[in-house]
Amino acid sequence: MTADSIFKDKQTIKNDINEERSNELQIEHIPLTTLYTPQADSYLLSEVGFIVIEDGWDEQSLLNLQQQVGCTLFALQTTDKHIDRFEVIDGIIICKADEVEQVISVFESVLFDRDKVGIDVNDIKRSCGSEKTAKFIQARVTGIPDSEQIKSTVNHLLNQIPEGLSTQYMMLDIESDHKLSLEEFFSVTTAVESWIADDSEVFYGNRIIDKPDRCWMGAIYVAG
Repeated sequence: MTADSIFKDKQTIKNDINEERSNELQIEHIPLTTLYTPQADSYLLSEVGFIVIEDGWDEQSLLNLQQQVGCTLFALQTTDKHIDRFEVIDGIIICKADEVEQVISVFESVLFDRDKVGIDVNDIKRSCGSEKTAKFIQARVTGIPDSEQIKSTVNHLLNQIPEGLSTQYMMLDIESDHKLSLEEFFSVTTAVESWIADDSEVFYGNRIIDKPDRCWMGAIYVAG
C-alpha cells in the first residue's frame, strides 16, 4: 500500500466520521467496569470486567468470555465453596453476595483519576488479588458529630482485618457528605499506616453524596 492510498483511506474515514456527526450520531458512554454474569447474553466494551463466581463458571466458559470481551477480568467470590484458581482470571476478591456493587464502587472511585495519580496497572491487579486473594470490608457510621465520623469509620473498618496480618495492598473509598479536609484525610492515612506494612501500597478514593450525617468506607485489601 502506498503513502497516497494510506492518506486517502484516512481521509475517507475522517469524511465518514464527519458525516455521522452531521447526522447526530450519538455514541453511548463506555463505562470503566461492567459486571458480567453467566446469564448475560451480550457484553459492553470495557477496560475491566467483574464476574461473580458461581457454580456455573468453569475454566472453558471463562476462557470463552475472555476471548469475547478482551479485557482484564476480576472475579468476585461470593460463595463459601472452594474455588480453584482460574488461569484466565486476573484477580479474585472475596465478598458477600450483597456487597458486589460496593466492591465495584470502591474500584471505580479509586481509579477514576488514576492517570493523574499514576497508579501502575500491576499495582491495580495486585490490589485486586492477582498474587494473593483480596478481601472486601466496609463500615458505616451515622448519628455522631461530623468531627468524629471519619476517625470512627476508619477505625471500625480496620478493626475487621484480623490481627497479625500485614496488609500489602489496599484500595480505600471514603463516601461522605462533604469534601474531606486535610485534617480528616490525615487522620485516615495515619490510622491506615498503623495497620500496613512499610512497603505496602494504599490507593484512596473520595466521593461526596447527598446524605447528611453519614460516612461510609469500603476497602479491598491483600494481606500477607
